[in-house]
Amino acid sequence: MPGTQSFRRAILGICLALGAAAAARAAETPDGRGLYRQNCAACHGGDRSGGAGPPLSGMLFDSHWAGKPAELGAQAAKTMPPGAEGSLSTTEYAAIADYLLHPDAAPAAAPVRDATPVSLPAPPRRLSEPTTKGPDDAELLASSATDWLRYNGDLRGQRYSALSQISAENAGQLAPKCIFQTGETGAFQASPIVRAGKLYITTSRRTYALDAATCRLLWSNEYVASDPETTLQTNRGVALYQGLVIRGTLDAHLIALDAATGKLVWDVRVADSRDGYFLSAAPLVFDGKVYIGEAGADFGAAGHLNAFDAATGRSLWRFNIIPADGEPGRETWPKTGRRGGGSMWTTITVDPEARILYASTGNPDSDFNGAGRKGSNLYSNAMIALSADTGKLIWHHQQNPFDEHDWDTAAAPMIYEAGGRKLMAVGSKDDRVYFYDRGARRLLYRRDLSRRVSDTVPLLPDQPVRVCPGILGGVEWNGPAFDPANSQVLVNSVDWCATITKEKEGLPYSTGGGSIKIDPPALAKGALRAFDGATGQERWRFDSDSPMVAGVTPTAGGVIFTGTSAGEFMAFRSRDGAVLYRFFTGGPVAGGVVTYSVGGKQLVAVASGNESKSIWQTRGAATIVVFGLP
Repeated sequence: MPGTQSFRRAILGICLALGAAAAARAAETPDGRGLYRQNCAACHGGDRSGGAGPPLSGMLFDSHWAGKPAELGAQAAKTMPPGAEGSLSTTEYAAIADYLLHPDAAPAAAPVRDATPVSLPAPPRRLSEPTTKGPDDAELLASSATDWLRYNGDLRGQRYSALSQISAENAGQLAPKCIFQTGETGAFQASPIVRAGKLYITTSRRTYALDAATCRLLWSNEYVASDPETTLQTNRGVALYQGLVIRGTLDAHLIALDAATGKLVWDVRVADSRDGYFLSAAPLVFDGKVYIGEAGADFGAAGHLNAFDAATGRSLWRFNIIPADGEPGRETWPKTGRRGGGSMWTTITVDPEARILYASTGNPDSDFNGAGRKGSNLYSNAMIALSADTGKLIWHHQQNPFDEHDWDTAAAPMIYEAGGRKLMAVGSKDDRVYFYDRGARRLLYRRDLSRRVSDTVPLLPDQPVRVCPGILGGVEWNGPAFDPANSQVLVNSVDWCATITKEKEGLPYSTGGGSIKIDPPALAKGALRAFDGATGQERWRFDSDSPMVAGVTPTAGGVIFTGTSAGEFMAFRSRDGAVLYRFFTGGPVAGGVVTYSVGGKQLVAVASGNESKSIWQTRGAATIVVFGLP
């Protein structure tokens, strides 16, 4: 899973310890769930997945504390809660820790499954009607120079803007024009979407509409989950259609809001969050359909790509990323046992003329131990091409069969034309960019983006292996872009290693299948590269002292916009990568960097402040900063 998704609830430091627990529960034990909500949830989230404080659950939490109740309790009594250490009784600490270590066994408030499972996706609930119109299919199909209508700008994922007011000659004069602070901390990886002077942005549970020129808040909506939230706190943005602002939720619902008011219009339950599903990807609308895939495969869920009627939320079709019995590719999985994997972490790309969807899929489950899933594990870690009308598989290419390194193909494919051929570039967490001939449907070449250490060494049980790239390496959720004026493919990447220890043989299934120790953040680097679009040969590169995961946006003005995890918004000269402008935004830039025009003035909006205390180990607060010329 990519970046913060790789381990949505990371390893606990001292400040996360909340008490020891015996393995067996006694009838007189206090209510740990209730105690947690009273004493801990304000900082660590009602679902234990973090907030102002780090997460208290998940893969690395389990691997660190499982089987160590005495150690956990001893530390908790000394350190928690901050400022009131030891203020709870021994049995109360034990009850909270027991809830954290055994949340599914918690009494009373634990969610109970229906006796008869609901067929999903479920029929949508209609609550109101949109009060405005647009964009319609024709507007979404056309290229807009003034607006930024999709996560990656256009259907093809090129992120190219025809605006040229900001040029290589004047980009050095850029300056902040307005700032909007959401007041939230946590993951902030969304891309701003802009239409007709309004900017839309999301956090994990909230959706905001702003004046795109002044950053003035127009409305906000907070989604209240109707199903349990057992997931990562990440959302990457919205899609627009006919007066609707459409987004996914942490409890695996797809919702549509009124673009004028933020009022809920329709709500469809896409998957069961109790099975680990959630929606972090930005939806994409094409020809009246909204497309989105689920995340959660690292926790046993089997991914899908879903199509819905964009106006009503009605389910149209679903493609199984992990083939069901009788489907092609089923033979690449064992006949019995767990079959999970194939998260979809980001948006989808469309060839509108051929009516083909291009999507990327994540790693199989469990991440580091494939003993129970021998085979190539289609269609995980792959690029898949489907019919936009029926969802039928047209072709595919798997970047990393039988993956045991968490090397998702996480970012959207980017399609383009160069050298007289129809081509495609796909970035992967294995720290490579893959170039394909779409006409011949074959791989042309792949290019390494950083060092490779022990990446082909098999993982053996209970034997630590330091691997480069690690789980946070390579191309994350923002993928390649295309600069047609210079016929070059642009891509950000991360150079960061990690030590993986595969779990011992004979242990029962566990999420992750092992443990991970990420290199210190000071050793993490990044780069922006430009490749010749026709040959794939590297033209230039910019090396950063911090990871580069933000969106890359080339423009007709000969300028490329992006950002760094150190918090810098940057502008580069397209032809040679020379730095034209840099500005410290106050927080890591991990979301979209988009450009648009309001009132005849070109502006650039930057999503800054991605906070990740336990994974990327960055600090910030979710903020939109808009730049322009004097």
